[in-house]
Amino acid sequence: MNARLLIALFSLLAVALGLECYTGFTYIRGQSVGTNKETCSSPKDFCYNATADMTNLNLVSRSGCSNLLCKVAKNKCIDQSFLGKKTRFCCCNDGDLCNSKRAAMNTVEKFADRMHDFSKIFG
Repeated sequence: MNARLLIALFSLLAVALGLECYTGFTYIRGQSVGTNKETCSSPKDFCYNATADMTNLNLVSRSGCSNLLCKVAKNKCIDQSFLGKKTRFCCCNDGDLCNSKRAAMNTVEKFADRMHDFSKIFG
């Protein structure tokens, strides 16, 4: 089989299968969001992850597939303050499940999360 034809077939298969994203919603801090997965319905869709730090007990998070929501934040994160509360909205389409919790973190947050993981393991 011709190499170009093989590459074209794999490309079509990837488009036909669609982008896979984590999906979910949480309202209580510490609950996991992004444990379920969905396949986006349109090849123009992006995975998104939105979080709003409301109180010490409430961290609202939502994730899923969207084209409309990601018009302004294609493959990047936008940090804003809304009613005095920190919010972060991230969109990506550079790979399946790119909207994980860690993908939406900056470098300092990733380091702190890793240290938290190590403390759980090593006590």
